[in-house]
Amino acid sequence: MMGNTFYKKITSHGSINIPRVLRTEMGLEERDPVEVVAEDNRIVVRPYNLRCIFCGTTENVKNFKNKGICGECRAYLQEEN
Repeated sequence: MMGNTFYKKITSHGSINIPRVLRTEMGLEERDPVEVVAEDNRIVVRPYNLRCIFCGTTENVKNFKNKGICGECRAYLQEEN
């Protein structure tokens, strides 16, 4: 993910739009809650509740390499290997 750079302006209300390609890559959908924090002089936006990148659930989701995966999909992938 570290190759995508976008330049955005902050609106008069203090908002910015997150480009669709980034939202898709992160598994974010409309109205998903996000966490906005300051870290090392940077503004970081990340999902508040991880969503499974395969089935979309927010239940029993663990972070794997900055992506969400639920227990059911994780078990299915382990069966396939």
